[in-house]
Amino acid sequence: MGGMKVVPDCLIDDMVVDETNMLILPGADTWNDAKHTAILKMAREFLSHGAKVGAICGATVALANLGILDERPHTSNGAGFLAMFSPNYRGQDFYVDQLSVLDNNLITASSAGSLLWSKQIIEQLDVFQSETLEFWYDYFNTGDSNYFFKLMQTLPPDE
Repeated sequence: MGGMKVVPDCLIDDMVVDETNMLILPGADTWNDAKHTAILKMAREFLSHGAKVGAICGATVALANLGILDERPHTSNGAGFLAMFSPNYRGQDFYVDQLSVLDNNLITASSAGSLLWSKQIIEQLDVFQSETLEFWYDYFNTGDSNYFFKLMQTLPPDE
């Protein structure tokens, strides 16, 4: 969205579906385009095999169109947003009005929830120890440099 180009690390056919991998679907208003069919099928495969998927903003519409959000907690830019752009959406009873929602191996977020969504992704990928992640989140959430210094103190030394 906004002209940002995303360069994939690999071809869809080369993707490995296992519980240690995550597929991240960025926000955009082009998810209904047929060119995204293959990656959306891969999202369904990731979820069905216990691998992780993150979707934010317009990408949640694509998941709603596939029925992926029909029976699991999720969020987006408002329950009405999903109903407006996804005529097949049947997940209203599972909609959670929060910035970002983690449900097992699926993380969904509204466009305003990018920071919390990122935190949940980092947590699911086990990038930081929990204390480091909290300081990371607090720093970017508040801009308070005290959190930055605490964050830096929790990082492992370079080897």
